[in-house]
Amino acid sequence: MIASFENNRLELYEEPSRGQIVFALRANMPLDFNRVLCSAINDTIQGFLGFNALLALNEELRSKHSVSSDELPYRMTTIYDILERKFRVKGAKTIGPLIAERFYMKLGIPFHNHEGYRLLDYVEEAKIKLTFPKFQ
Repeated sequence: MIASFENNRLELYEEPSRGQIVFALRANMPLDFNRVLCSAINDTIQGFLGFNALLALNEELRSKHSVSSDELPYRMTTIYDILERKFRVKGAKTIGPLIAERFYMKLGIPFHNHEGYRLLDYVEEAKIKLTFPKFQ
C-alpha cells in the first residue's frame, strides 16, 4: 500500500518476523513505527526532565522491571509510575501529550490535542492517519 501525505510517499508493510508495522519513506529509508515512538519517548523525557533523569528512568526500567528500550511503547504505565514516583510528574497527563506531539512531528503528520486522550489513543490515531491519509 502506498500513501501520500505532506509531499512524502509512504509505503506500509508488515514484518511478520518482528511483529511490527514498518513504514518506508520515498528515499528508501525505513521508518520503523515503534523505533520512532521510542525515540519520541526518549527525546521528550530528556527534554522535559533532562538527560540524567532519562538515564535514571532507563536504569530502573532495566534493573527493576526488565524493560528494554525497544519495549517502551508497550510499557507506558510502568514508565508513568516511575516518573510519578521518582520525579513527581503526572506522566499520563503531562508527558503523554508531549510525547504524542513529538511522535507526530517525527512522522510528519499534523497533531491535534484531544481532551481525555492517552498516549495509546494518539498512537492508534497515528496508525490510522498513516494508513488512510484521506481521512485526516
